[in-house]
Amino acid sequence: MRKKTVLAYFLCFSICSLFADSSDLLTGLDAYSRSDWNVAVQSFERALTAAPDDRTEALYWLVMSETSAQNYQRALYYADAFLENASEDERAAEVSYQKGRLLHLSGDYETSSKILYQFIEDYPEHPKVPSAYYWIGENLYAAGNYTEARKVFSGIVADYPQSGKVNEARYKIVLIDQQSVREELLRMASEANAAAVPDGSSAIEEQQQNEDIINRLTALEEKLDELSATLARIAEEQEQQRIREQQQAFEQQQKAEQQQKEQEEAERQQLEKRRQELAELKARTRTLEELYTQRVKGAK
Repeated sequence: MRKKTVLAYFLCFSICSLFADSSDLLTGLDAYSRSDWNVAVQSFERALTAAPDDRTEALYWLVMSETSAQNYQRALYYADAFLENASEDERAAEVSYQKGRLLHLSGDYETSSKILYQFIEDYPEHPKVPSAYYWIGENLYAAGNYTEARKVFSGIVADYPQSGKVNEARYKIVLIDQQSVREELLRMASEANAAAVPDGSSAIEEQQQNEDIINRLTALEEKLDELSATLARIAEEQEQQRIREQQQAFEQQQKAEQQQKEQEEAERQQLEKRRQELAELKARTRTLEELYTQRVKGAK
C-alpha cells in the first residue's frame, strides 16, 4: 500500500518537475519507497526551505518518514506543523490519526485518547476509525483500566468485523480475560487458606463453601477453554491470511511472468516481421540488381 501511494506521488512530482524544481521531494519519495528513512528525512527537510510551494508535501512525508523511523517526538513535531499549516488538506485526517497513535507510542496515553476520539468525531467515515478505537483500547490497557479497555476491544470485534485490527483486538480481550482468571484464582487461594483455619463454622456451612469453590473453579475452567478456543481461531485466521497473501503473491508473480512472456513473444513476432520485411527488401534489391545487370549487358 505504501509503495502504491508513493508511486502515485512520485509520478505526480515527476510531471511537476518539468516546470519546477522538486528534486528534494523526488529524492525523498524515492528513499521513502526504499525504506531509507534517513535519506528521506534529510531530503524532505531540505524541501521545506528550498521549495516553499512544496512545504505541505514535505511536512506530510516528514511525519510518515519519522514515524517509520520510530522517531516519535520528531514525527509529532511535524504532525503539529502540518495540522497548523494545512488543516484543510485532505491528508489532515491521516495526520490527526497518526498524531494520536504517536502520542500512545510516546507514552502519553491520556492525550492520545483525546486526539483519537476527536479524530473519530471529525472523520467518522474514515477507514482508520477502527484503528483509532484500537489505540484507544491500548491506551486504557496500558493505564491498567482493563474493564474499559475490554469494552473498546469488544466494540471493534462487534462493529468492525472486517477491520484489520479485529484479531489484535481479540487477542487483547484474551489477555484481559486471562488476567481476570489469574486474579480470581488468587482470590480463591486466599479464601482456601482462610478456610483452613477453624472458625467454628458448621459442617453444612463448610459444605456450602466447598461447593461454591467447586462451582467457581468449574466456571474458570470453562472460561479457560473459551480463551483457548479463541486463540486457536486467531491462529487459524492468521494462517489463512498468510496463505491468502502467499496465493496473491504467487498469482501476481504468475501474472507478471505471463505478461513478460507475452511481451517477449510480441517482441519476437515484431522481430520476425522485420526480418521478413528485410528479406523481402533484399529479394527486391536482387531483382532490381539483376534487371539492371541485364540492361547493362544489353546496352553493350
